[in-house]
Amino acid sequence: MTNRLVIFTLTLLLGTAPFSVFGQEGVIRLINPSFEDYPRAERVPHGWRDCGFPGESAPDTHPSGAFDVIKYPSDGNTYLGMVVRDNDTWERVSQHLSSPIQSGTCYSFSLNLSRSELYVSASRETGTRANYVQPIKLVIWGGDGHCAKRERLAESPLVANTSWQPYVFKFEPKLSHTHITLEAFYKTPVLFPYNGNILVDNASDIAPMPCDEAPVIAKMPEVTFITPQNAPVVTKNKQFAVKAAIKNIDKKLAITFKVNGKISNNFTFDGRTGEVAAKATNLKRGNNRVVMQATNKAGTTEDSAIIIYEPEEVVAYQKPPEQPQNYTTPVQPKIIPSTRPKKSMQIEGFSRAEISKGQIIKISSLSFKMNDSTITQSAAASLDNIYNFLKENEEIVIEVGGHTSGLCDDFYCNQLSTARAKAVTTYLQQKGINQGRLSYKGYGKSKPIASNNTTGGRRKNQRVEIKILSTDG
Repeated sequence: MTNRLVIFTLTLLLGTAPFSVFGQEGVIRLINPSFEDYPRAERVPHGWRDCGFPGESAPDTHPSGAFDVIKYPSDGNTYLGMVVRDNDTWERVSQHLSSPIQSGTCYSFSLNLSRSELYVSASRETGTRANYVQPIKLVIWGGDGHCAKRERLAESPLVANTSWQPYVFKFEPKLSHTHITLEAFYKTPVLFPYNGNILVDNASDIAPMPCDEAPVIAKMPEVTFITPQNAPVVTKNKQFAVKAAIKNIDKKLAITFKVNGKISNNFTFDGRTGEVAAKATNLKRGNNRVVMQATNKAGTTEDSAIIIYEPEEVVAYQKPPEQPQNYTTPVQPKIIPSTRPKKSMQIEGFSRAEISKGQIIKISSLSFKMNDSTITQSAAASLDNIYNFLKENEEIVIEVGGHTSGLCDDFYCNQLSTARAKAVTTYLQQKGINQGRLSYKGYGKSKPIASNNTTGGRRKNQRVEIKILSTDG
C-alpha cells in the first residue's frame, strides 16, 4: 500500500491562559488521542466533547457496525467517525489542551484519516436511505472554550482515500488557544450541502520541532507474507519456515510474530532489506494461524496466514511368527454380537444416543475477538472435539449457526454472525469433514437467549450453535 502523505504549514494564533505542564517539556498531549471507547453510534469517545447542531446526532465511535461502517482501526480498537449532511449541518468534537502552544516555537502534529465506503443513514432532506460517502475535509480550530471557533488552525484537502493514511501538519504559532476542535466540513466552495464522511484515528502529540525543518513523516508499516502467502499451506513437519517483507520499520522490537495467538521471538529481521525470517514451531494438528505485526508512530499493520499441519501416519509392521510344520488352524470360536451400545465421543456433554434431529447444541467454549471471525487457538480445541465427534458419527449432518448481541445494526450483525459460522464450517472442512455434511447461517441478533441490557446477557447472546439437520446421513 502506498501512503498518501500531506504536509501543511499553518499559523496558530495563541492567547495566554494558565496550564499545567506534564511529561516532556513543551509537548502537548491530547486526552485519548486514539479515540478509544466502547464502539457505539452517536457517542463520541471519552475525553472529547460533542459540538454538533441541536437536534442532530453526535459523531460515532467505530467500528460498532452502525451505519454499515466496519473498517478496522489503524491504531487501538476504535476510531472517530464524523459526517456532513445535506441539510447544511456537520459534526465536530473538541477538548481542552494539556498545555499552551508557545509563540515562536514550531510544532508537528499528525492524524490518520480515511473515508468509509459505506456510511448509510437517512437523508435529512428527503428522509430516504442515503450513503454518506462523498469526500469531505477535516478543519482544525483553536478557541478559548469548548467548541469555540476563534481561529482556523489548519485544514486537510478532501479525504477521498478509503485506506488509513497519515496526514502531517506543521504549526508555527504566534498566540495561544486553550482548546482544539476537529470539524468535518464540505468541499469549499460548495453550492449545495451534501452527505459525506471522514474517519479519524491515531492523533499524535503536538511536539516542538525546528522551524526551519519539515516535520518527520511516519509512514504506515507495510507487512506482507512471502511464505506462506494468502492460500493455506500444508506441511507434514511440526515446524515451518516463514518469510515476510516489512517496510517503514527499522527495528526488530517494532515487530510482533505470533503463532496461534502466542508471541514468538523465533525470528530475525534485516533492517536494510526489510526481510523477516521466522520459524513457526510446535504446530498443532490442523490449522495454525501465524500473524506478523509491525508498529510505528503512524499505526499498526499486520498480515496473517494459515499453516495446516498434517503429520504422516506411522504404521508399525511386525512380521508374523513362523508356524511349525505340524501346526493346524485352530477352530475359531463363534462371535456373539454385543448388545452394549457402541462407545461414542460426546459433543458438549451429549452422547450419540442423546442426539436427535432438530436438536440445537451451543458450543460453550467457542469465543471470538471483538468484531472478528478468526478462529483462535482456544476455539480450535473446542472445534477439534466437534470434528472428532463428526468423524466418528458419519451419519450426522449439521448446520453451524452464528449469533450476536444486540449492540449493532442488522446489516453488521448478520454479516459478522455469518462470517463466524462460515469460519467454523471452513475449519471443519479443512480438517476432513465432507462439505455435504456441513452448512452455515448467520442469524445476527434475531434470536437472543438473554437480555441485551446486561454484559452477561450480551455475552450469552453472542454465541455459535450446532443444529442437527439429520441423524441418518
